[in-house]
Amino acid sequence: MWARQDLVAELKGLGLLRTDGLERSFLRVRQESFLPELFGPLAYADMPLPLHAAANPATMPSARCLIAALDLLDLEDGLRILVAGCRGGYPGALLAEVVGPERVVVVETDPERRNRTIERMRAAGFDRVRVLPSMPDETFDRILVLDATPPRHLLSRLADPGFLIARGRGVHDLAFVKLIRNSGETLQITFNEAPSPVVEGSPDDRSPVDFGRLFAVEDLLAHAWEGRVTGHYDQHFRDVVVDTFAGGPLDLNAFDPAQEPCKDAARRAFQAAYILQSAGELERAADAYERSIRLAPSGEAHTFHAWTFSFMGRYDDAIEECKKAIAVDPSFGNPYNDIGAYLIELDRLDDAIPWLEQAISAPRYCCYFYAHTNLARVYLQKGMREKARKSLLAALRVNPEYEPAQELLRRIDGSAGYFA
Repeated sequence: MWARQDLVAELKGLGLLRTDGLERSFLRVRQESFLPELFGPLAYADMPLPLHAAANPATMPSARCLIAALDLLDLEDGLRILVAGCRGGYPGALLAEVVGPERVVVVETDPERRNRTIERMRAAGFDRVRVLPSMPDETFDRILVLDATPPRHLLSRLADPGFLIARGRGVHDLAFVKLIRNSGETLQITFNEAPSPVVEGSPDDRSPVDFGRLFAVEDLLAHAWEGRVTGHYDQHFRDVVVDTFAGGPLDLNAFDPAQEPCKDAARRAFQAAYILQSAGELERAADAYERSIRLAPSGEAHTFHAWTFSFMGRYDDAIEECKKAIAVDPSFGNPYNDIGAYLIELDRLDDAIPWLEQAISAPRYCCYFYAHTNLARVYLQKGMREKARKSLLAALRVNPEYEPAQELLRRIDGSAGYFA
């Protein structure tokens, strides 16, 4: 699980954390101070994080989104900064560490969020940051918009010269926009990618971070925590979580989220991890699965954590993680099958057989046809065609539409050969 230094290294590797001032701020401000105490295990995860322990909580931005926005502010000593929307107070604290707490003003119109932010700012040592219910009659060198305030409504609060950074709206929704005020004129610039992480001619050939992709993933992650379904992908990822935990200890019918918020948070962290895994961000996904496990251990999270290891080619680590899943919940069939599948990849066919047989006999497994088909793969590679045929027929009795089993059976019956 990532610690603060690991996250700093990740952000620097992406080319998002580019200045010494922001790096020092990130290392000095404790993110734990701005999270619910129960959710301490989530600190320094690179995803949107819940601001309170309740159903469908508001979130603070992921570290990468937040650092990208702060970098675009071109921070320097002496600046006066306005933050529209507290997002838990953490963004304001990072800015205060760079330019000084007395030079940062946070505006939050929601009373509950504002009071929570004031308390956390005070506890973290940032009581000199002003947290206000409405816009002050002042001007600022920089404005960072983190709420739904239309950026152009804040132009009167910009010094001249000065500029504002916000997420775009409408056609610019997946980009940052910069509104510049200079000599009475206003100019808008759109950023579709991060500034180049290197100077021209440098041997480092990293591509700048694509803000469109960053925001697309960020929205899915935030929706997972906030319980929002705004489209097909949100519904898909929610359905995966419901199906995966069905009948187990973290089934929503098995506990009361209001009484056991860590279990609910573990489900949401799992959904975030699966989104990241689906996006190909395997290191972030593995970290998020670990957070889910820290909040409430589950066989499901251990099994999917193992799955990310397998995508990295780390089959031995995947097998060990599946064994942890079995220790947490021996009734869950997935890790038995997955151990068998990983052993097949390692060409340890005889070792795979007993694990696949245990998957078939597990009390809770939504996909018994996977284990039957994997067992058939082993038998085919061992030249035991009739046993393989019986396993495939068993798979198709469970799921008559499972194409891989249909195809292997056609090959056996047609003597077309087999390719593992």
